[in-house]
Amino acid sequence: MSTWRDIILADFREPVPPLSLVADPDHLLLDEILLSSLKDMQVEFIQYGDPVAFRYLFESRYRKVLEERTLRLLVQVNDVPLEQMPYDLLQMGRKLTCRMQSIFPKLSPQVVKQLDARDLDDLFAVYGQYQGSASHGETCDFILRRVFKVAYDLIDDETELVKYLLSKHYRQKQYPEVIESYLIEQLQRKKELNKLPLAELVKSPSFFYSYLQNQWIEYLQTLQEQPTASKEVGLQDGIYGKGKTHPFADEDVYRLLDNLFIEGYLKPVGGINSEHLPQWTHVGLVTDPSLDHKNRLAGLVANLKEKLQAIGNYRDWMNVVPLYGEIKDLILYTNLDQDEYILGEVKAVESGLDAQFELWMIRNYGNLQNLPYLPRPVMLHQVPHYIASKRHARAAMVVLDGMSYVQWAQIRKYLQTKSFTFEEQSVFAWAPTITSISRQALFYGEMPVYFPHTLGTTRKEEAAWRLFWENHDVFKAYTGYEKSLGRQEGAYQSPDSLQKPSLKVLGLVIDTIDNLVHTALQGQRGLYSELKLWLEKGYLTGLLADLINKGFEVYLTSDHGNKESRGIGRIPEGVLAETRGERVRIYKDKMLRDKAAAAYSSMAWPGPGLPEDVHILLAKSGEAFIQEGENVVSHGGISLEEVVVPFIHITSNNNLKRF
Repeated sequence: MSTWRDIILADFREPVPPLSLVADPDHLLLDEILLSSLKDMQVEFIQYGDPVAFRYLFESRYRKVLEERTLRLLVQVNDVPLEQMPYDLLQMGRKLTCRMQSIFPKLSPQVVKQLDARDLDDLFAVYGQYQGSASHGETCDFILRRVFKVAYDLIDDETELVKYLLSKHYRQKQYPEVIESYLIEQLQRKKELNKLPLAELVKSPSFFYSYLQNQWIEYLQTLQEQPTASKEVGLQDGIYGKGKTHPFADEDVYRLLDNLFIEGYLKPVGGINSEHLPQWTHVGLVTDPSLDHKNRLAGLVANLKEKLQAIGNYRDWMNVVPLYGEIKDLILYTNLDQDEYILGEVKAVESGLDAQFELWMIRNYGNLQNLPYLPRPVMLHQVPHYIASKRHARAAMVVLDGMSYVQWAQIRKYLQTKSFTFEEQSVFAWAPTITSISRQALFYGEMPVYFPHTLGTTRKEEAAWRLFWENHDVFKAYTGYEKSLGRQEGAYQSPDSLQKPSLKVLGLVIDTIDNLVHTALQGQRGLYSELKLWLEKGYLTGLLADLINKGFEVYLTSDHGNKESRGIGRIPEGVLAETRGERVRIYKDKMLRDKAAAAYSSMAWPGPGLPEDVHILLAKSGEAFIQEGENVVSHGGISLEEVVVPFIHITSNNNLKRF
């Protein structure tokens, strides 16, 4: 066996029966590569969740073809024992079981089951060398050392800790909570470290970068106060401590600082004279703002090119999109001359990125809907499930309709000036990326296939939101929903729902960005200026502060992004999906859709997760179904800007928490 997946796939060698019911308590089947392999073997995969929803899908889509033996179906079961499955399914299908313990019997199953698929790959490669017991401690130790490559016994001072945390957080490496807690316990035993806020530094990237920012300011001030400070290194005895070197003066640390400042994790400091400081510190100083911006933009583009060469799975795209958003935000902020060479380079990179992402979407998007929402959600409809799993006393989901990572980069900078901090991640919106499909999926907590009768409207969102939480033991009277927020003039006024102290869950929709998108006559530059004015009015900061002060855990997200496109001409057939409907057409007749796809510059979208009678025609990257030559900012397509959107846990600087 070359990987752990082969052990599971062995049960699906020919001949494969039409129906397989698989007990999967450890969620082993919810793996992107495994699902792709099953697809290649012509085995379709669905999950058994809500019995009513499952029965609707099974009867409408699968029963007939299973009886005709023209399809092979795998039903994953993890919430109920196989014996409690409906009798007709038990009679039709064979019963299988997948367990982590059968693959890694010598390790603690409670620890191993928290690993994600990538980590299981690395564990499987070294598992044969394990000689310990199945205890919690020995399992954690082995995984930390051999899978995550953390020699934690060598982290014995602040410099080694900073080097380790830079590697962990910059590479966005996530550990299961049980392993992270074990690591913190080991580090707290070190005399040189136990006075530091180790739990926050290890768990929270935003806390670590905030800590590092403060350290950087103090470091520069101390350097400037030392007239004999070396321009080659930085600090000697008497500045950080006798016989010790400051972490920033360590070569392995300051080599990583370039990317932190370039990508915005750390902010350059102004008011510091660079004349007597080491050259390597200049990346963290404000010198010539115009030149600094151009240098940073060049660095961002170089980093983006490097990341694009290593794209493998959905996580890689989640890591790329914030960088892409920073690039476009910086271009809009600096208002560079259109003749600048770097803008041509950005356009070339963007064109290649969109082509690469479109191809990836066609091949892999259909598998994402089956991935687990823990430890973090992958798709938008999983967000309510994730929030419910946290069991907060009060939780609020704020939806900035239409916000892409370009707008989030602008919003983030503004919120940082108002004492907010965040834990950031990304989720995939539903394609086609229109409000009536993707935002509904968010409030339903379901794939669009489960709300076929309301795909063209959002009028059922409030009822769907309340029903979701009622199914998670929150009575409708304790659940709030409001939309069309953010339009008021003047000072911030609290929404009506916030006046109800009994509410436990809130869903709030701010449609300002989406409205600005559909009226952006000057493209994204105009949108940038209009969004800046709206932010300065203070509605968003007032709402977030209000929610936090009233005890809500606040999650900010979007239903889809947007993209600036150029018209290629209108298509006469099909239902116009949005008011301006520039990037997508929806057909009830597949033949009409395919005819249009052959006649116009467009692509037929296979529509995973959509009802069977919904057939989608998408505009290609950078194009729109409007008057030829006209520019527009819109959504509906499958570009990176439209599909991968922010999912942010927002707190104040005085109340830092993590996902």
